[in-house]
Amino acid sequence: MKTFNTLKNNIYRSIAVVSILFTLNSCETLELEILESPNALTPQSSDIDFYLNAMQLNMASFFNGVTDEGMQLTRMTHLYGPFYENAYTTTQMSGPWNTAYANIFTDYDNMVPRAEEKGWETHIGIAKIIKAYAMMTLVDYLGDVPYTEAAIGVENLNPGLDSGAAVYDSALALIQQAQDHFFVPSQSPSNDLFYRGDTDKWTQLANTLELKLRLQRRNAADGSDAGAINSLVSNPSQLIASSSSDFQFKYGTLNANPDSRHPKFVSNYELAADVADYMSNAYMAEMVSQKSVTDVRANYYFYRQDDDVTDNDDNEIPCGNERRPGHYSLSEIFCYIGYNDITPAQSTSNGYWGRDHGDNDGIPPDGGLRTAFGLYPIGGAFDDGQTTSVAGNQMGLKGAGIQPILLSSYTHFMIAEWNLANGNTETARQFLASGLAESFSKVTGFAAEMGNAAAVEFRSGATASEADFTTDLQANIDAYIDHVAGSGSSSLWNTSSDKMSLLVQEYLLALFGNGVEAYNTFRRTDKPSGLQPLLKSSNNDMITSFYYPRTEVDNNNQLTQKATHEVKVFWDN
Repeated sequence: MKTFNTLKNNIYRSIAVVSILFTLNSCETLELEILESPNALTPQSSDIDFYLNAMQLNMASFFNGVTDEGMQLTRMTHLYGPFYENAYTTTQMSGPWNTAYANIFTDYDNMVPRAEEKGWETHIGIAKIIKAYAMMTLVDYLGDVPYTEAAIGVENLNPGLDSGAAVYDSALALIQQAQDHFFVPSQSPSNDLFYRGDTDKWTQLANTLELKLRLQRRNAADGSDAGAINSLVSNPSQLIASSSSDFQFKYGTLNANPDSRHPKFVSNYELAADVADYMSNAYMAEMVSQKSVTDVRANYYFYRQDDDVTDNDDNEIPCGNERRPGHYSLSEIFCYIGYNDITPAQSTSNGYWGRDHGDNDGIPPDGGLRTAFGLYPIGGAFDDGQTTSVAGNQMGLKGAGIQPILLSSYTHFMIAEWNLANGNTETARQFLASGLAESFSKVTGFAAEMGNAAAVEFRSGATASEADFTTDLQANIDAYIDHVAGSGSSSLWNTSSDKMSLLVQEYLLALFGNGVEAYNTFRRTDKPSGLQPLLKSSNNDMITSFYYPRTEVDNNNQLTQKATHEVKVFWDN
């Protein structure tokens, strides 16, 4: 099993981390004094800070390896499909599996004993948080996974599975232990990539991660989590409740080896001819055409390379002369926003060019036309309506984006969900409103946060004027929040017969870039209702967990592959 890397590989990886850290953190200098041959290094003589930095870098890599799938399944981005049973192969989770077991867990086991010898409590607490997050997410995506028999030093190449519930319990123990470590005065990490050694923020993260864990299993546990959840949500200041404590991994703008830019920026902006991804038609429509108010986040999430889909021929957009499937209602978005399949020639378009859920048609020559990721969160370009091709361009924030792992808006939405599930509808409405406010603030202030406010610019030829956008920005935000979550009788909250569906739909709109929370929330609540069906099938047998990596099944005689992708994880009932 790949869980057991050789010591030599661990040392090489630790040394490689140094070069990455110089790239991502030019403001700090790290010195590695090697008194012996690198080939003779042992875990005992390796630097604790390098192990911690390796865990932090692999935390970002692990998140990046699972977020796309969650975004695709919740219609946040496009899923090729065409059916769920062949949407992903049995190697889909190989990368995250290896990152967790061979990197994060191995570095944890090598680092923590050394940190305990030195009394470096903060290092230990951070390591426990990262390990706990990886453990939880493996369960969320795969269900039962190896844990107790998969520790380094255990001479067992065929570790058995622990139940998902048991792994969650172990993760909770690590989170609570981490909080104790943060209360002890200790050596600060020399290069903490997330919070710069601020133990108050690490403590807020620990509390928020505990809330996430307990809320995630709220339908499967015996009810004993309720008291702890109530205690956590009663004092939001102990959680990630403002953007200053956001748990996010920041990328830089350096195009080198290694490349410090956001991976999505590289795949969507760096290529000479093609944008790598398709946006989801349904998700874009929810933001730009389904409400009577303006959602200004669309200008930050999406970048249109073309302003009118109807100007293009069938070779570029094959569905442009087709009828919607019989299992699509007349209100269902099909092909593109504004498409009229009764009289296609009379269709109108505002330029949002994506694909429907499960559309697996071949790739037409539309790479320089389809809608790309925008400024948030990948560090791309702000959409001012000019529709310049992004391919091969260093636009916007030039790749200085983030992995949004746990943000303040997510905390507000989790608190809203808990209150709504317990019948506290007015409190739920208030936290929905504050969650929306946190989301809008994060997105519209993102360029300034990343140190390049000028990236939100209106260039010559833009279809929207800077004066109009900036003047109306806050008014549009206020109008949106009031329309969705206002206290008035006409707000969507007060007219909705399914408040949980509304709440989760708005949560998904705030989660752009985070497929983990989207996928978990969708399965936990079975909301929102009415998500776009698969294009070629009315059978909506959602993927409720992923297959184990094929190589692990082949090499571990205690690991049996799942019969289907409909095997539920323990909390999904």
